[in-house]
Amino acid sequence: MVKPTRSGLGAAALGSLVGSGLVILLMLWARMAFQLRTLPERIMETFLLVIPPDQFEAAIEKYGPMAKDYALIGTYLAMFLALFAIGLLAVRRFRSAAPLLGLGLILWLVVAVVIFPVTGGGLFAAGLLLQSPILINALYIGIGLAYATCLVAGRWVAQLAEPAAGERAAVGVESRRSFITGLAGAAVAFVVTVWFGRSAGKVTSALPAASIPPSEAPSPATASPGVGAASGSPSAAVGAASSAPAAAAPSPLATPNPYPEPPPERPLARDKDGALLAVNRPRGQLQTTVTPNNDFYTVTKNAGGDPILQAQDWRLIIDGAVNKPVQLDYLTLRKLPQVKYYKTLECISNLTAKCELTAFGCDLLSTAEWTGARLSDVISLAGGLKPGVMAIAAIGADEFSSALPPEAASDPDVLLAYEMNGTVLPREHGFPVRVIIPGRYGLKNAKWIVKLEPLTQPYLDWYGQRNWSQTGIVKTMSRIDEPLNGATVPAGMTRVAGVAYAGDRGIAKVELSTDGGRTWQPTTFVEPPLGKDTFVRWQSAVRLTPGQAASLVARATDGSGQLQPETFSLPQPNGGTGWHSIDVKAAAA
Repeated sequence: MVKPTRSGLGAAALGSLVGSGLVILLMLWARMAFQLRTLPERIMETFLLVIPPDQFEAAIEKYGPMAKDYALIGTYLAMFLALFAIGLLAVRRFRSAAPLLGLGLILWLVVAVVIFPVTGGGLFAAGLLLQSPILINALYIGIGLAYATCLVAGRWVAQLAEPAAGERAAVGVESRRSFITGLAGAAVAFVVTVWFGRSAGKVTSALPAASIPPSEAPSPATASPGVGAASGSPSAAVGAASSAPAAAAPSPLATPNPYPEPPPERPLARDKDGALLAVNRPRGQLQTTVTPNNDFYTVTKNAGGDPILQAQDWRLIIDGAVNKPVQLDYLTLRKLPQVKYYKTLECISNLTAKCELTAFGCDLLSTAEWTGARLSDVISLAGGLKPGVMAIAAIGADEFSSALPPEAASDPDVLLAYEMNGTVLPREHGFPVRVIIPGRYGLKNAKWIVKLEPLTQPYLDWYGQRNWSQTGIVKTMSRIDEPLNGATVPAGMTRVAGVAYAGDRGIAKVELSTDGGRTWQPTTFVEPPLGKDTFVRWQSAVRLTPGQAASLVARATDGSGQLQPETFSLPQPNGGTGWHSIDVKAAAA
């Protein structure tokens, strides 16, 4: 074997460099064109399955909302370097071009039989709902051949630069043939990709379409006791009790277009286990009773971007342990009896004390009016559950899943929501349809829902696989919103106010201490709660003498009589605990 020249090594490195970069660019192109999640996204999410909790907390504290972006960029870089090293080694090792084309096909097989099964996509991507396996395999065959073709070109130039002039003619013929073969193969694969990509992002199923029998056409009824009424605008309902039941009636669309378009998606700041965008409220001011959509906290696991679904293409597959598997379209869903009520959502990552530890602190808590169809009505279209159901898998278009308890299928308060605060559900909150389930952290309220699968065995959902709570029951929390921690307040009487939340258990009382928890005084609610599963706003007043410092502590008791846990704990895995405290000082005389 002839010793390689410097120019030959440079050509081989350039071919590998271009090929590795082309792989990344083609995956990003497919992400934008067909919403196919890239391999680095899949690998990074799978890596989170094994990361220790202490490293998780360290990443959050060090990098805040950019932790997940950094992790994804690092995964892209690692893949690029691995492909570069593999390509450079292959170009220098193989004296024939044919094995390089074979390497491209081997990389596709690794993706199809290793990476996709390990990352939840199934063998040859057969386990994905929204993408055809033909589309995905054609894409990665094309990417593998494009990568290999770049390596062939690099090897061709490298060997032409070698001093063995007698070999150059044979090398040129063989490499040229392999280059044309790889290029033609990649072109065919990408043509197939584009052809099958026409249906990308659409749920397809051979199941029969669900329909509402005329004898069972919805008629006005009353919602379940305790579900908050929701007539009028959210602002008009602030401060009013929600004892009146919500009307359940068919939901006509307000616009002439039966398939609404949501507002543009908000940009998100992200953290390690999803994007966490805290409630947008001025510091030191009491949170509003109803959170406007643009201020509502936002969570997503998708560092590469959320699903973009169209209402006219949306289908909900109801399969598994049901008596009559069906698929449900958007208009049929909206023909079911409509239910409206107020509910608070809290992210399981929310802190209840020591809010300064993270950028989002204790602000992953918002209340909205949700409108949708009861899950029980939807399950009825599939003939109801079969005996022995242990969990209902709610699966999103982003491959996120949440395990709902079987009783959710008969709970009149569990919704498939399509409106939020009287408007079309925003994309970042799950358009076209999301799950709303009482008493549970946000991780159980799956977004972009496309499949419901009742199962007769236990089901470990997306967060459960990452060792978070499998039940997601909300823990009691309370928070002091005003005054701001560390504030200097006027001497005399000072208003202290905040929020408290305990899921569907409700809040019985909130107490305030001005001496670090040694003694307690009662507080009053600013207004009655909007529903049985909403936070309450509370207030009290304390007297401070000029120059006096005080440590203010809040604690809540839920509707079952259980006092909020005092001991501080970080959210992972079951939700945060601890009494929130702030320090204030009265101005000097």
